[in-house]
Amino acid sequence: MKLLQIPGAAVRTYVKVARVPFDVAMKVAGRGGGTTVDRADGAVKTAAGAILGDDELRAEGRRRTTAADERDQAQALREEADARREEAERAAREQAAEADRRREQAAEQAAAKREEAAAAKQREQAKAEREAAKREAQAAKEEADRKEAAEARARKEELAQLEAQEEALDQREEALAAKDEAQRLEDAAARAKAERKTDD
Repeated sequence: MKLLQIPGAAVRTYVKVARVPFDVAMKVAGRGGGTTVDRADGAVKTAAGAILGDDELRAEGRRRTTAADERDQAQALREEADARREEAERAAREQAAEADRRREQAAEQAAAKREEAAAAKQREQAKAEREAAKREAQAAKEEADRKEAAEARARKEELAQLEAQEEALDQREEALAAKDEAQRLEDAAARAKAERKTDD
């Protein structure tokens, strides 16, 4: 036996002994052991395996926890099936009672249906009128939106024209300034040349 296996075996023995009174108590209570103790068993072994570096002990703990989860899930499914069966029986009883009530009130329902048909006709007519008014309002809104969009496009085009004109003016001013600067430089060069001739 490897040295690392000795602590793992000790943990297994300790857990086995420690859970005996809990198993007994659960059986006396009619719960057949349950999964609480198994879950605690798995948690202890998983933690101990991680601390001791015992992969086998850790895997055993995980298996124990997984088995407890699966048993809990199976129990939950059984309880859900029982609840659904009870619900189905209750629904069947209610449906039978409802069928009896409907048979007793058949004549009253026929009159109520005729009244409902007349009311439904009135509702349909009112709905058609509302929808027609809604379509008219929508058409008016769309027309207003089109006009607003056209005005916005016109404003945008006008703004673009103004910006183009402003840019053209800026370019013209820059050209004039450049021309003035060229003339100034030319005049300065002419003066310098004349001064050199005078000095000679």
